[in-house]
Amino acid sequence: MEIKIFTSVVIVTFPSEIQYDLWLVKFRTFYNKKAMEFLRDNGQVGQQASRIEKDEIVRITIIWTYKNKESYEKCQKFHGQWSKVGGEFIAKASGYRGHVVWSDEFTD
Repeated sequence: MEIKIFTSVVIVTFPSEIQYDLWLVKFRTFYNKKAMEFLRDNGQVGQQASRIEKDEIVRITIIWTYKNKESYEKCQKFHGQWSKVGGEFIAKASGYRGHVVWSDEFTD
């Protein structure tokens, strides 16, 4: 069975709790209820941000899940606005994107 699910994973590293707190307020505001409805309507099936534990550096992993790559591309029109409204904070981000090759949700 071919899995068409597409994911985007970003790890964000902050130099301090203050920068993390600034980011988190903006992130929660940006991804409000209306935004999440738009994303779901365009094929995003999940989104989560998790703080990495037991790490001396403040880091967050964000995972976006889409029905397929086309849904990812549609939703990027919204996600791409983040840089315009995300505000000023100091962080380093690394992103990775691709198709799911295995998941316990999609096994026979």
